[in-house]
Amino acid sequence: MKSKNFWITVIVIFLVCLAYEFLVHGYILNNQYYKNLTPSLFLSMNGAERQLGWLFRSAIFIAEFIASFFFVLIYSRGVEGKGWLGEGFRYGFLIWGVAVLAPTVGMYSFSKYPGKLLLWWIVYGLIEMVILGWVCAALYKKPAQ
Repeated sequence: MKSKNFWITVIVIFLVCLAYEFLVHGYILNNQYYKNLTPSLFLSMNGAERQLGWLFRSAIFIAEFIASFFFVLIYSRGVEGKGWLGEGFRYGFLIWGVAVLAPTVGMYSFSKYPGKLLLWWIVYGLIEMVILGWVCAALYKKPAQ
C-alpha cells in the first residue's frame, strides 16, 4: 500500500472516476434528473453553499478520493497477475455487483427515483466499474515479494 505505484494508481483512478461521473451525470443523464426528479431531492446550489460553504464544494472530491483509495486497496489485496484485461474486468464486475447493482436495486423499493433512471445508473455503473477495473489492473503492479 505504501508503494509509489499504489498512490499513482489511486490518483489516476480518482481522475478517471471524476471525469466519467461528470460526463454521465453532468451531461448524459442531466435531463433525466431535471425531468423526473422533484427539486426537494437535491440541495440547491445557493442554499447549500450558504449552509455548508467549502464542505459542499469539496465533498464530492473527498468522497471520490476515498472510493478510489479503497478501490485500489481492495484490488491490491487480491491481484493475481493473470493479465490486466481479464483481471480488470473481473474486478470491475465484482465491485459493480456490490457497490452499484445491489444498492440501486434496493433503492427501487424505498425511493422516489424513477425505475428508468435507476436502470441507467446500473448500466452506466457497470461501464464505469469495468473501465476503472481495467485502468487499475493496467497500472497497479504487484510489488515483488
